[in-house]
Amino acid sequence: MKAAKKQKGILIAVDGVNGAAVKKTAKQQIAAIPKSRRAGVSYWDASGIFDDLVVAGIDAGHASARTLVLLYAADLAFRLRWEIRPAVAEGRTVAAAPYVATGIAFGRAAGLPAGWLKDVFAFAMPADVTRHVDVAPARKPQPVGFIDWGCQRLAEASFVLPRRALTDRARKHLKKTLRG
Repeated sequence: MKAAKKQKGILIAVDGVNGAAVKKTAKQQIAAIPKSRRAGVSYWDASGIFDDLVVAGIDAGHASARTLVLLYAADLAFRLRWEIRPAVAEGRTVAAAPYVATGIAFGRAAGLPAGWLKDVFAFAMPADVTRHVDVAPARKPQPVGFIDWGCQRLAEASFVLPRRALTDRARKHLKKTLRG
């Protein structure tokens, strides 16, 4: 008797600047998968590191764009280790909301070098499916997604560009990143 062939798991990357729209799209992508193959959605800040920054408040100081990207990469490594890789190894489908392209777009919008960003995220497994959610952030967003949150943090720290200009730049860089 032949053993049943194990199905390959699937990683769906859902990237965009509007955190609420990214979340909604990731949920829709997973809902379209048969229940027996679904693992769920891996959301940013699964590690709790960004919540810790919020709780620390002004006493923690203002993080630079480079620091925020490194923290995002650390959170993504946590998600890969505890949520994404185990699900894929079990043959299930998981959506990462957001994934690598969002971190790179945020970094590029803040003026970080493309080569450095590529190196920072080199540890991440490639996505099997990529979804780009091209929805602008709300005018006065509650920071739901990483780009919403990160741009707001940089603007509060008197970064060169205001939040809206940063999110617009991130949106443009995200389109470039996902095209090529």
